[in-house]
Amino acid sequence: MNKILVAILGKAGSGKDSLIAEICRTPKFDFNKIIPYTTRPKRDYEKEGNPYHFVTNEEFAELVLNGEMIEATIFNNWAYGTTKSSLSGDINIGAYNPEAYDCLSIPPEGITILPYYIVCDDKLRMLRQLNREEEPNVHEIARRFLADDEDFVEIEANNNIPVLENNTWQDCYDNASKIIQDVASLSSLDHNI
Repeated sequence: MNKILVAILGKAGSGKDSLIAEICRTPKFDFNKIIPYTTRPKRDYEKEGNPYHFVTNEEFAELVLNGEMIEATIFNNWAYGTTKSSLSGDINIGAYNPEAYDCLSIPPEGITILPYYIVCDDKLRMLRQLNREEEPNVHEIARRFLADDEDFVEIEANNNIPVLENNTWQDCYDNASKIIQDVASLSSLDHNI
């Protein structure tokens, strides 16, 4: 069976992490939540291994040069990427930006990509971002918010990526159920080959 990589795409504050957490709660499958690598500094609410492995530029470059990455991108002068060893189970799930998804558009051998684009009301996205930290960097949040409009143009135009609205907790539960059903269908197809 190919490894399945569920790629969750969405603008900042769209609820990607909440959706991934909900999906990983299912007892039906053993989802492996991918912990990507980054060179950006930790935010107040983050720690090593949650939600990233925080590494230096040199350490990240070494991972790339050693062929250990299945995707690697630069965003806002920081590197982000997923190592091969991050795919530790048969069913893996992670959040990706548009550039990372482009890197995965031709999946590595033995990996099936299952993408989803998560959308959310702009006001709600902004409020979620502002409420993440005790003292948020409002300028950085505004910059990311505006940059997302440009960065996601191609994803929004791609009719091959299912779009899931994620404004409420009920939406989150419903989206998790849909993705789990899709994985179940794909898994049963793989077992029948």
